[in-house]
Amino acid sequence: MEGFFRYLQGFLRIRVWGYSPERFMNLCGSRGIRLWDITRREEDYVMEISLPGFFRLRPIVRKTGTRVSVLKRRGLPFLIRRMRKRKVFVTGFPACLAFLLIMSRFIWAIDIEGNRAVTDDMLLDFLSENGVTYGTAENAVDLERLEETLRETFDEVTWASITMEGTRLSVNIRENDLMMTREEAEEALKGYPGSDLLATQDGTVVSILTRQGVPQVTAGTEVKKGDLLVSGAVPVPADDGSVKEYQYCHADADVVIAYETAFEERLPLNYEYKNYTGRQRRDFYLCFGEKRLVFRPGPCRFLKYDTVTQENQLKVLGQIFLPVSWGFEVNREYVTVEAVYQEEQAVRILEERLEKKIEGLYDLGVQIMQKNVTINTVGGSAVLNAVFEVEGKTGQPRPLSGKQPEAAPKEEA
Repeated sequence: MEGFFRYLQGFLRIRVWGYSPERFMNLCGSRGIRLWDITRREEDYVMEISLPGFFRLRPIVRKTGTRVSVLKRRGLPFLIRRMRKRKVFVTGFPACLAFLLIMSRFIWAIDIEGNRAVTDDMLLDFLSENGVTYGTAENAVDLERLEETLRETFDEVTWASITMEGTRLSVNIRENDLMMTREEAEEALKGYPGSDLLATQDGTVVSILTRQGVPQVTAGTEVKKGDLLVSGAVPVPADDGSVKEYQYCHADADVVIAYETAFEERLPLNYEYKNYTGRQRRDFYLCFGEKRLVFRPGPCRFLKYDTVTQENQLKVLGQIFLPVSWGFEVNREYVTVEAVYQEEQAVRILEERLEKKIEGLYDLGVQIMQKNVTINTVGGSAVLNAVFEVEGKTGQPRPLSGKQPEAAPKEEA
């Protein structure tokens, strides 16, 4: 902080020599003129002094018989003086700040995370249909409404979080084949007095261990996706046995259900693959918003090629993305080669894909109780069909608004 005020005030690095530089420094101290970073050399001293203090040195210099010269000038007053001669910079710097301030109020980058079944293009199309594209004003986006619409539009999405960081819109989703972590659940339920626990799969309840809330199912109960498993509205009975009111909590339970899941994989025996020749071409490009300017020396002469984009976006202070990007379009040449899978090779490939599917189930905490796998050749393709009988945890939180549930009407005697 002290260095900041020195910069605002301005300071000098000076050289002091002559008859009695030590007395010079003592008199400066007694008269409240501060010196710092003092370095003694063979015939002189080098030190720093504030700009106002420098203008008070003349009587001290005369009295001590010393001489003073300025080595360096530092601080805001000297910067302003130099900038007076640079009119373009003086006018351009405020204009640049104003430009950054204006551009920081719009969305110039969109990040998508957590999606598997729902592709990036599908989510970008959804955002565009809901009025969110590159260049949309931040204050025109209702994040809570957008999250709710996203969950309603895609059945695969069970949880969504949309946040703004600088000029970047971050979309983070979880699909119904992934269990929400405790941290994600706590983040999603912030601000709500309680929550229910809903089924994420059709199946039969194997066991239920309720830690908080009112269980609505027991072992052996058949449930459908979206059915209520544990209620977060706990009834408080009145003296006459009716429900006086409800107290809310976040339902918490371990619910294990048994269900079937099927997996099919088809592999054509006749196939084509790309044999890359090693030849490639790189074309530099610039993007301004949605306009792309590609610098091509001429047309690409490859008959068949893949294009890979390597792009960088301009950003300021790490979070303010601007609608300017640059990069390279890399065209990689290949030739198409026709080939045929042998039966043993096709079976091995299908079994490897099946193993990856099984590993994915284990990663989700699912136990495979029984599996039925068949591989047949149908119409020039090897087809793998697998049916798994599995047991796994289920339960997706649904926020409660705090509104009292409607009590069932009493039957008159």
